Amino acid sequence: MKSDPLFLEHLRLDLKQSTLSVRPPLSRLNTWKLGGTALALLNAECEADICSTIGKCHLNGVPWRVIGKGSNLLMPEFWPGILIRLGKKFRKFEIVDQDFSATFGAGIADATAALKLSHKGWSGLEFLIGIPGTIGGAICMNAGAHGSQTCDFLHSVDWIDEQGNWRRSNREELYFAYRSSPFSTSKKRVVLMAKFSLCSRSPEEIRKKMAKFHTFRIEKQPQKLPNCGSVFRNPPNGIAAELIEASGLKGKTFGCMQISKVHSNFMVNLGGATSDDALRLIEFVKDKIWIDHKIELNTEVHTLT
Repeated sequence: MKSDPLFLEHLRLDLKQSTLSVRPPLSRLNTWKLGGTALALLNAECEADICSTIGKCHLNGVPWRVIGKGSNLLMPEFWPGILIRLGKKFRKFEIVDQDFSATFGAGIADATAALKLSHKGWSGLEFLIGIPGTIGGAICMNAGAHGSQTCDFLHSVDWIDEQGNWRRSNREELYFAYRSSPFSTSKKRVVLMAKFSLCSRSPEEIRKKMAKFHTFRIEKQPQKLPNCGSVFRNPPNGIAAELIEASGLKGKTFGCMQISKVHSNFMVNLGGATSDDALRLIEFVKDKIWIDHKIELNTEVHTLT
């Protein structure tokens, strides 16, 4: 990084509505409760401040990254860049009866979006009830569960490109794949808002479906210890959790990071774990699965680098 020593002060002075926090504790910004600090955190309340921050980061050689709830993110001990978190303006929603559509800000929680739609009797995004992230994150990783994925119901996305320009793309213009999208973390793009096309169902039927998903999560996934959800993607024609369990790795521990005894594709922070503990355990699992099954596991969780 080759930033001006006064970079953060210049950044702060140009903000219109947002706030800048210096050296934020990363452990408070992800569900694994890991990590040290970052250079700064932008609590974004308007598009202009996002564009201004991105531009200044580019000119100063400072990395930047948008985060939601950090439910799919491995934080390092130090990250020399600006994290951007979408504030209240980006948590708004609008439901339109005429065409069974709903528009959600990228900062709204997945579970909140699912609940709003269930009250209305609109079906499609029930699976989001069990995903502890935001709508923006769900689009970026094409989050899915119980046979559905985010792109199945997507109508359009409002986003900011690498140069800070606002754009709107319809679903047919965008390529999505398993846990992948044109807005994935390797892309310098910011999802602002998304419109979804849904269908009408009985509110009671939707609530029962969501209750079933919620019960599944409680029974099949660890709830009491910090985790990031599924660590590995399912390989073609296989299930990561089954491979990990078949290799006898359930309960395996590195430092204070453990492969969950409840679900083998979850890793839990037993308390006091470090980012290095997580990385070492991830690499150990990948090596072991390759040795035992000749299958290469790829991570679903993203590492902030």
